[in-house]
Amino acid sequence: MAEDQFEKAVIKKLEDEGWTYRPEFSNKPDDILYQHWRDILNRNNRAKLDGNPLSDEEFNQLKLELEKNKTPCDAQLVIAGAGGIGTLPLTRDDGSHIEMEIFYGDEVAGGRSEYEVVNQITFKHLANTLSRERRIDVLLLINGLPVAHIEEKDESLQNQWNAFEQLKKYDDDGMYTGLMSFVQVQFILSQHSAHYFARPKSPSDYNQDFVFGWRDNNGKDVTDTMEFIHQVMGIPALHRLVTVNMIPDAENGNLMVMRSYQIQATRAILERMKKMDNDQFIEREGGYVWHTTGSGKTVTSFKVAQLLASMPKVRNVLFIVDRVDLVDQTLNNFRSFAYQQFKNHIKKVKGHELKRALRLKNNGSHIYLITVQGLHRAVKSDLKSAERMVILMDEAHRSASGDAVKEIKAALPNTTWFGFTGTPNFYSDEIHDIKTSRDVSTHDIFGPRLHQYTIKDAIGDGNVLGFDVTYYETDIEKQEHPDYSDAELEKAAYTSTAYREAVVQDIVAHWHENADGPLEAGQRQPNQFHAMLAVSGKQAVVAYYHLFQKLAPELRMAMTFSRDETNGSGSSDLQAELKQAMKNYQKTFDTQDFLESKHPEQDYVSDITRRLAHKKPYDRKADEDRLDLVIVSDQLLTGFDSKYVNVIYMDKILKEGLLIQAMSRTNRVINKNAKPYGKVRFYRRGADMEDHVKNALVIYTLGGNDTIADAEKHTSTKDDQALLNDDILASKYSQQIEKINPKLERLEEIAGSDFSQIPRSAKEQKEFSQLAAEVNGPVQQLMQQGYQLGTPAEVYNEDGVKTGKSVSLKLNSDNDFSALQARWNDVNEKLAPEDRIDLTNLKLRLQQQSQEIIDYDRLVDLLNAYMDDQTEANRKAVENHITPLDEQSQTEISAIMDKIDDGDYQEHFDTESLKQARKAIRGELQELRIRRWADDQGYSGNQIMKLFAVYRPSTDLNDNPEFHQLIKQVENEEKLGFFDRAQFEQAVQDFFASLH
Repeated sequence: MAEDQFEKAVIKKLEDEGWTYRPEFSNKPDDILYQHWRDILNRNNRAKLDGNPLSDEEFNQLKLELEKNKTPCDAQLVIAGAGGIGTLPLTRDDGSHIEMEIFYGDEVAGGRSEYEVVNQITFKHLANTLSRERRIDVLLLINGLPVAHIEEKDESLQNQWNAFEQLKKYDDDGMYTGLMSFVQVQFILSQHSAHYFARPKSPSDYNQDFVFGWRDNNGKDVTDTMEFIHQVMGIPALHRLVTVNMIPDAENGNLMVMRSYQIQATRAILERMKKMDNDQFIEREGGYVWHTTGSGKTVTSFKVAQLLASMPKVRNVLFIVDRVDLVDQTLNNFRSFAYQQFKNHIKKVKGHELKRALRLKNNGSHIYLITVQGLHRAVKSDLKSAERMVILMDEAHRSASGDAVKEIKAALPNTTWFGFTGTPNFYSDEIHDIKTSRDVSTHDIFGPRLHQYTIKDAIGDGNVLGFDVTYYETDIEKQEHPDYSDAELEKAAYTSTAYREAVVQDIVAHWHENADGPLEAGQRQPNQFHAMLAVSGKQAVVAYYHLFQKLAPELRMAMTFSRDETNGSGSSDLQAELKQAMKNYQKTFDTQDFLESKHPEQDYVSDITRRLAHKKPYDRKADEDRLDLVIVSDQLLTGFDSKYVNVIYMDKILKEGLLIQAMSRTNRVINKNAKPYGKVRFYRRGADMEDHVKNALVIYTLGGNDTIADAEKHTSTKDDQALLNDDILASKYSQQIEKINPKLERLEEIAGSDFSQIPRSAKEQKEFSQLAAEVNGPVQQLMQQGYQLGTPAEVYNEDGVKTGKSVSLKLNSDNDFSALQARWNDVNEKLAPEDRIDLTNLKLRLQQQSQEIIDYDRLVDLLNAYMDDQTEANRKAVENHITPLDEQSQTEISAIMDKIDDGDYQEHFDTESLKQARKAIRGELQELRIRRWADDQGYSGNQIMKLFAVYRPSTDLNDNPEFHQLIKQVENEEKLGFFDRAQFEQAVQDFFASLH
């Protein structure tokens, strides 16, 4: 489908979904949008204006107010306004002051909200470009404000992701100012691909990792654009998307848009509450949301809390966590996400403060953050309330258990509970071989599962990484201790200095494999990542801390444990050790004296987590800020995220939810080559831990039973092993090597065994470049997993049993790999521009590269057949054959067929004559492009053609005297000023470079 036809289809679908197409405002300069907005302002503010429409001076004053929107986050705060109405201040010509209403967030699909579509708007006065105009595809207007910008691409002609670069270019040109500053969300649409993302705060912040597709309520990808429009862009969906589903992150100046699963979970909770209101029946068990660790539960829970607190019948929302440090972390996040007028309604409280707050009347709805322990203590000290409230519990799998929940529910009888968890508690499921140790499920505490987004979903979406897991076994010789039982012997072994020294030595021996970044110019950047060591008990934390001081003093370390971690004795000695560790940390990093702080342990842990996550003031990535390793017992194994933590060493036994939580400290996405998987290394009882890992992954991909009744159902057996695929657990080294080696063998054939030779023919150069691109990423990832180039890897059979065979990657050293990369760069530079792989955007260009490999001899035959018999079928055969080519190549072949129709070509082509014909066509098209560009810029086409004739690619202006002299002549004739000359010279050279 041609792009203009596709655009018409999109607009027609939008009309079907409730939008009004305004052709009278389409295909016009952007000034028309301002006049239209002015008309809407006059209409919606008729009463405030007292019948006197805006004067020119007053409207210009409002336009100046728009210039205050420096980021989409600023615009979102204006749209949100106060009480659901966005306003702008205006001083009228008579000196009176009013607030002009510009947006009605609370009037979705009704009231004064108008929904309009315009297309092909031209922008002629962009600040950051010499181009005379930019024409955009489609805008969606609500009350005249352009809140959504749509760019379409015909996927049969060009990669739809070019639209992403186009939107970034518009931003770079300075498009999103004034009225266009209200664009909140951007859409990329083609016939079978649809994506959306929040408009970034600057051109440099455009990142494809934050471009989202859509999944329906059943978790199925929605790739048909018309269905996507129905679910995401209709009325009222789009209105909600740019209001309810947008989250301003004021601390960072960013705007976030919720993903489909976050929106659906939020909607499910609100609908559950509305049903209770309609039925006039309060249920204490509202339900729970299962969203895997790392999927953005903080954002979802904040939005749910905010919306529930805004419901007329809800008095307050209590947000419950299970650790004091998480209260502070959540408070900071919530206040950063909140609109200004709501910030003061978010409060951290202790038990006695909550009792006092709940007794106050007429102080509005609040979100109170408190620990479950603090709430339980308040209930024990006679906290009671019959008001309609909601409890939201974070990490519900561990927070809600025992008598505390029963007593809180009894004290707050009109409170409904909702839980958020990445690892719910389930009953065992023998049918699917899911074994849990739980006698109470998350469903028992919170009610029905309202929405789920599993680790398998998140890995498939690229929101989190899979895991690269290694298991160790310890040989314990019993004859040295014949009187010990197996359990006693194991305990003695795992707490022995010899065992712990072996663990430390293994970590240190492989430190750079895990901590260093990807290979660049033959060198891996050292210490790019951080590690955690999780051990069994406070005493073990201290013991390992001292061993690392002794055996690896070069590593920068910290240790921490909670005061309420109740394992072992000698608390006073352990607290003394922790204080000393805090002093060491202060000395190493020149921090504040935490022991003089009001909350010493809390501030100490906060500094550690900020340092590991590279958050302010440690976002400079300076080497002196680097913390290599933190040793913990239970603390930081949940509720802490950093994409710079890539490995966790485990010397403790965990299973089910706690195991997945701990492993998930490593699987935040950063760069696939640098960090292909989150690494987990189990030192204790490796065989048992392998079973625990597999069981936990089955539980949290397939799901267990919510109720005992579920456990008694008999359903068909599913293949659990299908869940343990390469996306969730990394393949064995040998499996990856066997996929890479055939390509390396071919590369050696083309360029020599040491990759020292540049392929001679254009065909082999093109093949070399493509194959090198295909192996570069997998080799980098294999090395990041710890594989040493030149070493053999054991081969396993389908059951995971060693076969006794081994295989090695056909790269013997880092030097060989560096040589391959160097030759790849050399070859890439020799390729024609249309064949060259963009090394900075490899994935996109690889797709295009593979599409451009067609059978050229077959193309010659098809064109000759069309020359002999110019039928529609023969023409269609050529068009079908060239579909994989880029747009320019298709245009050239189409032009040749047109010339065949005109009788310009009558002799059969061979490969060489076809290339010459394409070259001639290319020259004609190139001249046309140059003359159009010159016309757009207002310059003489003949003069620009003369410049192009003497232009030399990749040559500096001063090194091309003829070009330099001619360009000065053009500048004089055009009477360009000093700054205009510099811009003109750069623009001309950039445009000419694009033609080459």
